[in-house]
Amino acid sequence: MKLETIKNLLEEIRLLGFKGTLFRVYYEFSLRSGVKELFSFIKPNVNISVSLEEWRKNKVKCFFPSLEEAYGVLNEFLRDEDKEKIVRIADESLNGNIICFSKWIGNYKNPIDWHYNPKKEVSWPKNIHWSKVIRYEKFCGDIKLSWEVNRFPHLFYLVRAYVLTGDSKYVKAFTDQLKSWEENNHYDFGINWNSGQELAIRIISWIYALYMMSNDDYFKNDDFQRLVRLIYYHARHIEKNISYAYYAVHNNHLIGEALGLYIVGILFPFFKEAKRWRMKGKKILEGSKCINQFYKDGGYCQLSFNYQRLALYYYIWALRIGELNGDYFKKEIYEILDNSARFLFSFINLEDGKLPNWGANDGALLNPWTSCDFSDFRPIINSLSYMTRKKRVFNSGLWDEELFWFFGKDALKAEIHPYDLRSYSFPYTGIHTLRKDGINFVAFRCGSIIDRFGQADQLHVDIWWKGLNIAIDGGSYLYNDELQYHRYFMGTRSHNTVIVDDKDQMLLHRRFKWLYWTKAKLLHFTHDFVEGEHYGYLRLRGRIIHRRKVRILDNGTFLIEDRLLQTQNYSHYYDLHWLVNDFPYEVKDLGSDTFKIKLYTHNGKYYIFLKCNKEAELIINRAKEDDKNPDGWQSRYYGEKTPALSIHLKCESQDGCNFVTMFTDKEDYVDNLRS
Repeated sequence: MKLETIKNLLEEIRLLGFKGTLFRVYYEFSLRSGVKELFSFIKPNVNISVSLEEWRKNKVKCFFPSLEEAYGVLNEFLRDEDKEKIVRIADESLNGNIICFSKWIGNYKNPIDWHYNPKKEVSWPKNIHWSKVIRYEKFCGDIKLSWEVNRFPHLFYLVRAYVLTGDSKYVKAFTDQLKSWEENNHYDFGINWNSGQELAIRIISWIYALYMMSNDDYFKNDDFQRLVRLIYYHARHIEKNISYAYYAVHNNHLIGEALGLYIVGILFPFFKEAKRWRMKGKKILEGSKCINQFYKDGGYCQLSFNYQRLALYYYIWALRIGELNGDYFKKEIYEILDNSARFLFSFINLEDGKLPNWGANDGALLNPWTSCDFSDFRPIINSLSYMTRKKRVFNSGLWDEELFWFFGKDALKAEIHPYDLRSYSFPYTGIHTLRKDGINFVAFRCGSIIDRFGQADQLHVDIWWKGLNIAIDGGSYLYNDELQYHRYFMGTRSHNTVIVDDKDQMLLHRRFKWLYWTKAKLLHFTHDFVEGEHYGYLRLRGRIIHRRKVRILDNGTFLIEDRLLQTQNYSHYYDLHWLVNDFPYEVKDLGSDTFKIKLYTHNGKYYIFLKCNKEAELIINRAKEDDKNPDGWQSRYYGEKTPALSIHLKCESQDGCNFVTMFTDKEDYVDNLRS
């Protein structure tokens, strides 16, 4: 074994801790040895003692409205084009064309192949135990592309199409698909038993359909028995395997799995394990393993706006169902939700509800029951606000549909009281924002890594001008396929910072784990100025420090100054990188290692000025395909990548260098700055 390999292994053990390492060794042994498979037996038939008719009469309270009320509300505030889109997506799903990650349509065949990857057009084996099936990944591709249809995202369209039209074909489609799912996913076999979080998400979708569709004549007792049986199996499987999420994974998986146990336990009290599941789920949700995932300043351990949204939705489900049934959660969780709402709102673009595409983005949207875009955070912020203070944040719009589903018709009339929108620093999470108003702002990433999640993005800057995301964060694209793109999006090269010697700021070990976590320090913060530095390149010869200053000069002008400091003279390659949205552009060399880029945006001309104090070369790549180093890509939606402009100002130096970048809508600013 090489010395470097041993060093990396010791670092991994240090980060996992003693208990985490022991559990991980035990868990991997149980998977690879077959022990997990040996002890996973369950009787294939479970006797459900409650009939559909009995359940209809005695069902436990959930927050879903009656069909009549839902019909009235949806018809009142949905536009005709929104209704048509809901019905169209629902009808597409009848033929196996499923809305994936709230964006693109995947063809999963008709009838649906529940093990199919629509991108690679291959199927995972369905008769291999869940603990061993992941070995087929190289052939079958990204497992998330197959899991997506099994989350039943189309149910949120089937239900709403049923509400709008009253057509029982949508109920029949659900019950037919449920029967097909059971027949093709024998307990504990195949990819769809591989992740407890996936089971929990599936339970949520099924419960939504059960409560909204079960009074239809096409929903039979056999369908009810099947659905309840499957929910029982899912909860049983989650309970048996939740230890992995509890001991080895400090993230939203544990929150989701605990929610699965809790809602099954409370909504289906006729299960003999119901009380245990409810109590166990609630205990975990209220315990430190979940609560400590949320930082005191409002941020979240996974350093991702999208993962934070998912974790918050889990809690809203738990708290709402608990409230309706007199099973209240402790006040601290409501405070977490309030802090999170204010945190997310601080980074919002008021024009469209989008936030910077910060951190890992796996396309998860727990309940896609509005006509808003996947990237629109107004639904979750509104829901959190109403949950914690009985107020709305935004004027009435499509985002209010979620309020209706969670809280009922009265919530749509709640007082509108926005949070304070200004420059904010969140030092513990390590992200900060400078604002002029709701559509002109900067997001700045600077903070030491304190959890193992996130991307190598220290000192990244997002720039928003007149509601347009000019300088962008790349996103994620895929986790488990086309790994050159996974490394690109997760690494430093897709972020707006300075790259040294084409190396990431940390060492990517395995697929999702960073070693030698980057330390960073926020040096100054005011309403229009922020300065910070990071130490990820201290490991290189010369012990390099990257220091960055960011200023907002006016509504359209942003100034960024970079210093690369070396303690010793060694030659290094410095690459100032900006990933810019895909606009037509022109480049002009102004001389003296100074360049001007003119962008033709939807809001008019916009300019980027770049300067280096060393001899420098400007390179712009757009949608560059490369087996090792792709460049010029962005991914707002999981499984989809689109072109972007990757702007590089590169130099070689033995004693560090300085860069200056100005983003502005005023061309004369650029000309004056040159002098």
